[in-house]
Amino acid sequence: MKDRDMIARLGDLRRRREERAKEGVIRRHAAAHRAAKEVQVAAAAVTEHLRRTVDAEEAAFGSLVGQPVKAASLHRLQGRFEIAARKTEQLRENEKIAGAAEERRKEELSAARNDHRASLKAVTKLDGLLEHLTKRSARRRLALSELVEEEERDPLRLPTER
Repeated sequence: MKDRDMIARLGDLRRRREERAKEGVIRRHAAAHRAAKEVQVAAAAVTEHLRRTVDAEEAAFGSLVGQPVKAASLHRLQGRFEIAARKTEQLRENEKIAGAAEERRKEELSAARNDHRASLKAVTKLDGLLEHLTKRSARRRLALSELVEEEERDPLRLPTER
């Protein structure tokens, strides 16, 4: 197998590898986008829960204003607010987990982009080498054809003159 053919085959293999790396970048980009969306959804859930909790708290305390309050009523309110606080902490934890997942996806995307860049660089190098070999062999073929033409034009020259 000639060098040019071997380099061409290697180039094909590297192009396929580059294409797979490109597909990996696309998949990682989609995963990073989904993770960012999950962070937004988690943050919105925290905000909405806090808004509802504040509204419920204001309504509960508003109904108690101007009336005698029993200890049992206060304990019920306290229990509701403790449940709301636990729910808030859970939602914030979910948001934190989503943020960590987003960071991992961004790191994976960065690594995939680096792999793709390296694959693309390898393909470019082989393409350049193949182009160089093609030009070099074209110059050789041109020189050979000129030599053949010279020999055909002047067949009377002695072999020692050639």
